[in-house]
Amino acid sequence: MLDIPRFVLACKKTPLLAATVKQTVHGREYFEYADWFRSFIITFDDLINTNPYFLKHFDLCEETKCFFKTLDAMDSPPSLYGLFERNLRGRNPSNLNQRIELLNKFIELLRKKLSSPAVKRALRTKEEHFKGSFASSRLLVNKLFRKFEKLFVLSFDLAFKPQSEYLQTNNLTDLNQEFHAPHQLEYLKKAIEQFLENRWRNKTLKKIVGYIFKFAHSIKKGFYVRVIFFLAADEYCKKCHFIEYLTEYWTNLTHGKGCAYDLEQGEGKYPKPSIDLICDTDTEQRKKLMINIECLYRLNLYFTFKHLESTNYRQVQKSRPPVIITDKTMAKV
Repeated sequence: MLDIPRFVLACKKTPLLAATVKQTVHGREYFEYADWFRSFIITFDDLINTNPYFLKHFDLCEETKCFFKTLDAMDSPPSLYGLFERNLRGRNPSNLNQRIELLNKFIELLRKKLSSPAVKRALRTKEEHFKGSFASSRLLVNKLFRKFEKLFVLSFDLAFKPQSEYLQTNNLTDLNQEFHAPHQLEYLKKAIEQFLENRWRNKTLKKIVGYIFKFAHSIKKGFYVRVIFFLAADEYCKKCHFIEYLTEYWTNLTHGKGCAYDLEQGEGKYPKPSIDLICDTDTEQRKKLMINIECLYRLNLYFTFKHLESTNYRQVQKSRPPVIITDKTMAKV
């Protein structure tokens, strides 16, 4: 679901053909593909053969919709099967030309759909919404660093423990099972609300000076919340103790059903999350942090599990920026 919009965006960025047929000095025909198309050679046939029916559980982006509409408009879909074999001796030259023309025609039609006023308007609206949402998170992070100068940043996923059979499949048809049912999302939302409410009455949780939550879903994890916690370094000593405490607290809050995922590990494992100290002056670390936060927003640009679409809550939630008092004399007044 990410490879299709990546391909579409690559098509949009260049007017070049995907491939052309050329001749050697001896008159033998061969094909040559463009650099922009090179990274899609391995996956292209899989993308073309994707059945939209298996994506029925998701709200798809305009790029993906245009991709499938273009396929429907073709008399026959393009295919790269056999085109990249080294030995093309005996290959029918006219057949080679036809297949390359079919590939380029598909890309040309795709670009036309992307350039339609309705699609351009939808893409522009989506990008403007992303920029506005991301800007508010950037403001939160900037103000946190202005106030505390040094922050411990803890990033991981809070979820529910899946049964073993859910860890052994990547089949999208399994999304009809109870593990992916809407009531699981409701339970997760209530648990997060309770967590935030308890934060003001819990000495350890009060060390969280800021947060960003992203409600999400995956085949193996089910519904989960991607969490970024900010902790003031001057109030924080035993970081390992906090990680252990937070994981245990989430498990108890969910009556033993909860678990935490380390973002650097594969799904289905439950290692302890990692934590990093970032200083206000550390430009490189802060840049990496903002890239991670940007990813939280950009995933929604391409596809969303339909059960996540709701008007009574926001998929991305964050704390309010701290108040920055620059003039101490004004504070006394």
